[in-house]
Amino acid sequence: MGILQTLFKAFLGLYLASSYKTLPGVYFIRFYFYAVRRLLLPIFTTKNTENMKHLENHEYGAFAHATLYTYASPLECDVYLHKNNATYFSELDINRCELMCSIFQKLFLESKRWPYVPVANVFTNFLKDIKPFDKYSVTSNILCWDQKWIYVISKFKKDNDKTLCSLSITKYVLKDGRKTIPPKEALEFCGLYNDKVAKISEDNMKLLATQCGFHETSPLENLEHKFVEIKA
Repeated sequence: MGILQTLFKAFLGLYLASSYKTLPGVYFIRFYFYAVRRLLLPIFTTKNTENMKHLENHEYGAFAHATLYTYASPLECDVYLHKNNATYFSELDINRCELMCSIFQKLFLESKRWPYVPVANVFTNFLKDIKPFDKYSVTSNILCWDQKWIYVISKFKKDNDKTLCSLSITKYVLKDGRKTIPPKEALEFCGLYNDKVAKISEDNMKLLATQCGFHETSPLENLEHKFVEIKA
């Protein structure tokens, strides 16, 4: 009986450890890790961070991507034994937090405003399932923008970034209180706006507006839109 109890406790411990992402409070730790790292710590060190220099020195810095590597823990999976659809949004939150805090780091740190970036809408197309303990990555970057909205594209991939499992488009707005900060103005402040990124954004906006919708995302699935990685 003692051996069985020991084995059960060991199994339970391993099970809980493997599902650490779903334990109480872990989501907030994972999310605010990037916010603290990008927006709080530089206040006490240097506001001209290596990440800001890295993006400003790259002509496509506005489209820099952030990638999160993780796996499907048991408590994230549903009765069909694959990653529950709702849990995709938790990983999106964390990955997009790193992205937006990195791209607009200079705006957050140096602006006399009090900017923040609320989510207006999220569209997700689930393409392939992710099974328990499957390793996968989540990569997000800005796709395009208009006079008000910023559109972020996120892709879940497994098998070493070969199998696209899910694609999401998130619609953001930059706010200063009740006032909207135009994306162009924010990118110019961060030193990330130029004619080349403006043209790519314009082309991607046309693609998003005219060729994609709820029933058709293949143009975005096949879009090659990776330029530079955010500096760790």
